[in-house]
Amino acid sequence: MPVPPLDQIRVIVATDCGSTTTKAILIELVNGEYRQTHRGEAPTTVEEPLADVTIGVVNALSELQELAGRALIDGQGQIIRPARDGAGCDIYISTSSAGGGLQMVVAGVVKEMTAASAKRAALGAGAIVLETLAANDRRQPHEQIQQIRELRPDMILIAGGTDGGNVKQVVQIAERIAPARPQPRFGGEYRMPVIFAGNRDVAAIIRQTFGTEATICFSSM
Repeated sequence: MPVPPLDQIRVIVATDCGSTTTKAILIELVNGEYRQTHRGEAPTTVEEPLADVTIGVVNALSELQELAGRALIDGQGQIIRPARDGAGCDIYISTSSAGGGLQMVVAGVVKEMTAASAKRAALGAGAIVLETLAANDRRQPHEQIQQIRELRPDMILIAGGTDGGNVKQVVQIAERIAPARPQPRFGGEYRMPVIFAGNRDVAAIIRQTFGTEATICFSSM
């Protein structure tokens, strides 16, 4: 259904499917301003035995419409759109955080410095850090590789080396991650995003090391 023009939007319904709870809110145009007027929730039904997230959404919307005194879903569990005769909404928006949020593996040359900086950057973005790797940690390379193979991150962040500085140890970290061929949490055809924040002189080597197994992005710390 096409989005109506802004001047025709009066009622908005939004749902968020969390790991345990699905929330539903009603936003209405009141005295020229959009305001959240009501909120409902229900248990998320992403897991067995139901394994159908839409059930939790419908349950949350059912509570929302009872609280608001406004019909939002029809007899088939479908959102009523557009708004008409005191029922339905003009726009329906849905988000999901049921997967547990962004999960990352971070790596750096020195555990107490660049690896720690990478971890802080990931945490600052709201990510869950699954593993922190460093060229100087006590594990053997094969132990690090095995650990990476057992994880299913959404993204990898590699940090280390100022421009014109360290090359060898930065490449060393990449050469431990790439052979492990870390698999993403979602999607068999999805290429793992790898962010490299470090010595720009190493950028080409990083790209070559991962080849077509990952999507490489370059940034700065």
